[in-house]
Amino acid sequence: MLLAFLVFCLLAMAARFVYLQAGPALPFSGSSASEVKTLLNGYDGKLIKLATVEGVDWYGAPSGQGAGAEAMKREVAAAGWRFVQQEGSGYFFVRGAEKIVITSEMWTGRYVLFRIPANTL
Repeated sequence: MLLAFLVFCLLAMAARFVYLQAGPALPFSGSSASEVKTLLNGYDGKLIKLATVEGVDWYGAPSGQGAGAEAMKREVAAAGWRFVQQEGSGYFFVRGAEKIVITSEMWTGRYVLFRIPANTL
């Protein structure tokens, strides 16, 4: 009985290790979690482009202290868009008569990913 318990504990620890190394699933295809983590670890204050999938550019940044959201707003503003408001995970911008919504989501608890319409930045 003790042996079965020890085997179960070892398997649980191994599964947790594999999960932590791979990370949770990404909301887009074409990149692995480890590739994205490597890119995001190179953060230097500017958003990092991770992928373009079906007319959407995916960007990321570390999540601490809202730095990622501020970097995103700064870069979108530099592209000529004016920030209007935030509602939950949605950030609303306008440029003339055009309107866009950029959404964000936490990934791994350490990073924030932004779903930005393609060619916005």
